[in-house]
Amino acid sequence: MRIFGKHLLLHLSTLIISFVFLGLVLTQGIRGFLTERRADELMSLAQRVAHSMENFTEFGARNVIYFRDEILNIHRYTDAAVLLIDTEYNPILSIGLPYGAVAEIYVAELRPLMDGYTVVVLGTANHPALEPLLVAGYPFWIDGEIAGAALVGFSMAELEAAISEMYRITMIALLITAAFAFLLIYASSRAISRPLRQINDAAGIIASGEFDKRIPIKGKDEVGQLATQFNKMAESLQDQERVRHAFIANLSHDIRSPLTSMRGFLMAINDGIVPPEEQPYYLGIILDETERLIKLSNDIMDIHRIHDTEIVLERSVFDINGLIRKTILGFSRRATDKRLMITSRFAHPEDMVEADEDKIRRSLYNLIDNAVKFTGENGEITVETTISKEKVAISVHDNGRGMTEEEKKYIFDRFYKGDPSRGEDKMGNGLGLSIVKAFVRAHGETLTVDSSPDKGSVFTFTLALASH
Repeated sequence: MRIFGKHLLLHLSTLIISFVFLGLVLTQGIRGFLTERRADELMSLAQRVAHSMENFTEFGARNVIYFRDEILNIHRYTDAAVLLIDTEYNPILSIGLPYGAVAEIYVAELRPLMDGYTVVVLGTANHPALEPLLVAGYPFWIDGEIAGAALVGFSMAELEAAISEMYRITMIALLITAAFAFLLIYASSRAISRPLRQINDAAGIIASGEFDKRIPIKGKDEVGQLATQFNKMAESLQDQERVRHAFIANLSHDIRSPLTSMRGFLMAINDGIVPPEEQPYYLGIILDETERLIKLSNDIMDIHRIHDTEIVLERSVFDINGLIRKTILGFSRRATDKRLMITSRFAHPEDMVEADEDKIRRSLYNLIDNAVKFTGENGEITVETTISKEKVAISVHDNGRGMTEEEKKYIFDRFYKGDPSRGEDKMGNGLGLSIVKAFVRAHGETLTVDSSPDKGSVFTFTLALASH
């Protein structure tokens, strides 16, 4: 079942259960309220009749003639039946009851009347012509003693008719409310399920490889936030796909170019075209191209291991300054070729750190290599260390072309190349900085970049100092 159907069914079930419960409570409440209200009215009339009986009694003898008209008026205007009984439950006077219906009125519920209590009962006689009555009884006194009771009854059929009418009005109101509630629930379910269905459809399109699909965002609720995040994910996937395509193109070039160069030089040497005295020069070029392919292969293997398995660190204590010096020496030839000045500046002559020396060496190499690529001839590169709170910060400064804010967003992503034209980055493959980021994070440390166009870049990462 789709989420719209589930949502609609859930809310409709809740609505139906709530309305059934509310209907039961209302019907019982209405019955109780109307019955209690009518019982109060009847009790008031019974009290009035009882007091009238007491007031119109002279010398201990009952004289009903004087208040008969009043009882008739009560019956006429309230449609209530009136019955006076003595202490033996014998009828004294009845108004509004069928003939013979008062032949046997004694019931157990009336006994409290002769003890001075009031009662409210259903029915006072077992007679075929007598409808069920709601009866209120009130005792009256003569000469200080209970002489009987006044009973005032009202037909339950009429009361039931009034209750039924109230039921009908209540049910109509509930049905109208339920209809509006259904429309609101339907609209709400549609409003929730529509964007979710759009997200589901878009996910299917993106899964097929089309990353340009976006969802129109309406509202700022959780569904709107989900749509926003989905669009960001789709945009990120699209960017990654674009970078991946660029990387594949660059990788193909990086592999084909040295192989073509190596093949050409080797064929020339093999065919004797290159004089023996020039062969060492061309063999040197072939060796450089071989090193380039080896580095590319190593980077691809590293990035594969980094993102497919957990990085295992082999920690040791070593001098970070000594490692920096050795790494800088490895760039002597390239620095000479580009007339670069690579210098170092240390906080102390020796700073011992506890880390994986090989991975830190690779990280330093990649950062300096990146600086060398993007620093023009006669440029300067400085590797500097600073100490703060039991940590050493290693910074690689260059005065190269720098980066824009947009470039900085992706500089640590896999396959991203800051120079897509390959004008400066002929040797890069877009993996070096991603590897540095993974190695530094594996140590639980931070890696940051500060760069502006034409003002160079500063890459900084931290390491924990070794405890003495």
